[in-house]
Amino acid sequence: MPCFIILGKLSEKALGRMKEAKERDNQVKKVIEDSGGTLVSHYYTIGRYDVVMVINLPNEEILAKVLIDVGKYGTVSTETMTALLPEQMYRMAKGT
Repeated sequence: MPCFIILGKLSEKALGRMKEAKERDNQVKKVIEDSGGTLVSHYYTIGRYDVVMVINLPNEEILAKVLIDVGKYGTVSTETMTALLPEQMYRMAKGT
């Protein structure tokens, strides 16, 4: 299953309501799981981004749906990357 890294910046609305962060995080986890995916890891970070998530989802179309569903809350803007395991990159480099 494809792996995606999501980098997020919390909105002022989200920052002003951090007491509700656990409930929001549970809602996001449910959206991911209801889409057939898994939340591998989730971190709050200090720096350019406020949130980093590693998730597995069946494909990019479902990723887009998850991002749209989460975006409806108006609490985070995201940047997403597709992650490859080193073994996957090694195989591609060898052409196998």
